[in-house]
Amino acid sequence: METRNFVAVDFETMTPELTSACSIGLVKVINGVISQKLYSLIKPIPDGRTERNTHVHGITDEMVADAPTFQELFPVIKSFIGNLTLVCHNSSTDINVFRKCMAHYGLTGLDVDNYIDTLELYGRGLKACCEDNGIVLSAHHDALSDAEACAKLFLCYQGCICMDRAKYNLKEILADKSSRRYDHDTLMPLSEDEIENKDTIFFQKKVVITGTFCNYPDRDELGSILKSFGADMNTTISGKTDIVIVGEGAGPSKLRKIQELKDKGKDIRMIYEKELCEIMNDILK
Repeated sequence: METRNFVAVDFETMTPELTSACSIGLVKVINGVISQKLYSLIKPIPDGRTERNTHVHGITDEMVADAPTFQELFPVIKSFIGNLTLVCHNSSTDINVFRKCMAHYGLTGLDVDNYIDTLELYGRGLKACCEDNGIVLSAHHDALSDAEACAKLFLCYQGCICMDRAKYNLKEILADKSSRRYDHDTLMPLSEDEIENKDTIFFQKKVVITGTFCNYPDRDELGSILKSFGADMNTTISGKTDIVIVGEGAGPSKLRKIQELKDKGKDIRMIYEKELCEIMNDILK
């Protein structure tokens, strides 16, 4: 039972169907210390129900319309969890959301049977458990807040005092406009002679980044990497744009502009985080 290395997880669902996951919160604990957090909205798998859980968690259909699907997020989720034990508060919901969404998309490679349920350990609801143990539950039914509370509960159960050294969480990044800025040099393309690897899809392409990314939280850092592959980084979508890197919270105006240009016959390649990670891995291996 005792383990100080684990990932706490919480899902919120849009409808009573467990396949309708609309947000996920993950909190990684290493040696008893919170080391990393991940949050994302999820575009739910349609189930035909009209009932919504918006009154519980505040997430609307409009908020998740352009969110990544569970399938698109899965490589990031799988990489985040690795071989660590999952910890949740009510496995009949959270673990079964994993099982049903993975089954729907035919996804494998993540051991969701390796879990610990703090509801079974404590026998009470998450809010009551937090109150009993002096844990601040900052926003109940926010997936990241609940996952963090669950992580602290399990550490408390083991007699550990929780330390939080996580460098960022995606929700904070979405609200932090400074993480979306570029340094001036990033927007200045390199000459062909300065580019070592010219055999990438980014070479001599005009590239725009919109939204934020779990694996690349600093937009300027991501832009600098793409620039090193020969990308001409831009901040706005135009008829000259070749590639758009699309992340969580992508700008609605940018997405509309892309569709308008596509309707006019412009070929713009949209790359989401799953594909971006695959491309990066192929380039850097």
